[in-house]
Amino acid sequence: MRWTVLVLGALLTIALPLQAQTEPDPATPPVLQPAAPTPPAATDAPAQAAPEVKVLVAEVQVVQGEAKPLGDDLESQVYKAIKTRPGQTTTRTQLQEDINAVFATGYFSEVKATPQDTPLGVRVTFDVVPNPVLKNVQAGELKVLTQEQLDKIFSAQQGKTLNYGQLRQGVKDLEEWYATQGFVLAKVTDIQSTPEGDVNLTITEGEIEDIQVKGNDRTRDYIVTRELGIKTGDVFNRDRVQNDIQKVFALNLFKDVALELNPGKDDKKVIVTLKVEEKNTGSLGFGGGASSVGGVFGTLSYQEQNFGGNNQRTSLDLQAGTQQVQFSANYTDPWLNSDPSRTALNASLYARDSFSYVFDGDIGLPDNRGLPRENRIGTSLTLARPIGNGWRGNLGGRLERVQLRDGFGIPQTVDEQGNPLTASGTDSDNLFTLEANVSRDLRDNPATPTRGTFLRAGLEQNVAGAPFFTRIGGEYSQFNPFPGVFPFGGGQEVLALNARVGSLIGLFPPYEAYTLGGQNSVRGYFEGDLGTARNFLLTTAEIRSPIVDPLAGVLFVDFGTDLGSAASVLGAPGVVRNKPGSGLGYGFGVRLQSPLGPLRVDIGFNSVASGSQIHFGLGEKF
Repeated sequence: MRWTVLVLGALLTIALPLQAQTEPDPATPPVLQPAAPTPPAATDAPAQAAPEVKVLVAEVQVVQGEAKPLGDDLESQVYKAIKTRPGQTTTRTQLQEDINAVFATGYFSEVKATPQDTPLGVRVTFDVVPNPVLKNVQAGELKVLTQEQLDKIFSAQQGKTLNYGQLRQGVKDLEEWYATQGFVLAKVTDIQSTPEGDVNLTITEGEIEDIQVKGNDRTRDYIVTRELGIKTGDVFNRDRVQNDIQKVFALNLFKDVALELNPGKDDKKVIVTLKVEEKNTGSLGFGGGASSVGGVFGTLSYQEQNFGGNNQRTSLDLQAGTQQVQFSANYTDPWLNSDPSRTALNASLYARDSFSYVFDGDIGLPDNRGLPRENRIGTSLTLARPIGNGWRGNLGGRLERVQLRDGFGIPQTVDEQGNPLTASGTDSDNLFTLEANVSRDLRDNPATPTRGTFLRAGLEQNVAGAPFFTRIGGEYSQFNPFPGVFPFGGGQEVLALNARVGSLIGLFPPYEAYTLGGQNSVRGYFEGDLGTARNFLLTTAEIRSPIVDPLAGVLFVDFGTDLGSAASVLGAPGVVRNKPGSGLGYGFGVRLQSPLGPLRVDIGFNSVASGSQIHFGLGEKF
């Protein structure tokens, strides 16, 4: 009787059911707080917390609403979560913790715990309302995310009881998918579910509201923004923006380019700002040097890379040396009028008086006037643009007057044997040629390639002036990493291969013939000493190896041939000067990296004569 009174007294303490009935936030399921305890009566003694009454649990059952059966899986989730067990005691606090634990499973929207007296003790009934079965997850119309991708992320949850914990993980996976694609500003801002099992996600993908340029006092905004692949209205993508920054930096107009992101007027959008620091783009220089073609020379030049703030380039160059004097004025617009096809324009005026390697040899001009010199005055115009799949096309024209002169500037028409020097028979030829060529550059670095290929083919047609003739030609280069041959250097050795062919069709001036031999042809021969040809084939193999930065070494083999075409050149200048027409050159060289490119020194030997030839130049041969 005493035990029964104690049990009834305990039941008076917890007779009202503990429960939670709420519409939980799917992203953050609610956590129920225990009921506030009744404040103790005031006494003169210090307040003491009354110990919680414990009751014996005779039975634990789980139901759904009006004693509806609950599926085994969900019932198992409840039993795993609670700590209340038959045959053990429980308290009000323990029951509240069990309710919270059941909520934490993520499967239920309502949980109640009701104790009820029985002859054997207290029966505790957990009355739960499961979440609906997840049917669809939708996000509305978006620019990046497709419904197919959304279904793929949540496919494992569809058709099963909605679990808020798993739903949160799916949202996390969705945001990680955006991040791996480069859309780092995308996020899920709201989640709403319906009793029918539909979940609606609100997603802000990070749309670009505006693109701004700051720090450009001289350069016009559009020069920067036209380089960008991203546009207003696009979704911000980290990878695309990083690539765009590199393209802006490659304009060579700025010391630094940095990215800044700011919230837009619409808080779901972003303003992209490129902060640039301009550099001095004009230069005046003078210098000198030596090369196998130009001899000893001095130069004076002026260049401006950002003419009018439009990224247009202008230059004036004067070079005077022992073998040639030349002047040129050049203008380049790398992106003409912001044409969507990225058409580039180059125009030039030039005057050049240089030693003619076509007529170099024992036969000179009449009356001992020395060897012929070519005097060219002309202008050229070229348009270039990408044409897809890595290809680039050029189309242009050249208008030129050519005279062959002696060392005193007096025009000449024949050599001392009476062989013609011009095509027209007069003291000058007027040429008007149209040119077209295509190229495909797949090298990893055009300046110092270590792998990849380069292909070019071209056609030039003279349409007025001297007799009608056509020039066709092509070039192919391949670069492959090469196993170590040199015992020095820690960088990548490269096997570089090159082949060039060309042909002239029709009656053409002899000075337009191909010359073989020299630093850009077959090394080991002086310029033009191997042959003067209507047709030619030239092949080269090089092993390039770093030595000590900035120095590199080269082993090379060159072969060139006129394909038996020397006699078909007007006046046969190669035949009458006893040029062999075919030959092999081989040797070694060094490369010194400089701001202007590799400075080249090669020592070559040939298969025809003893001795060696030293070649100087700027840049690689190919």
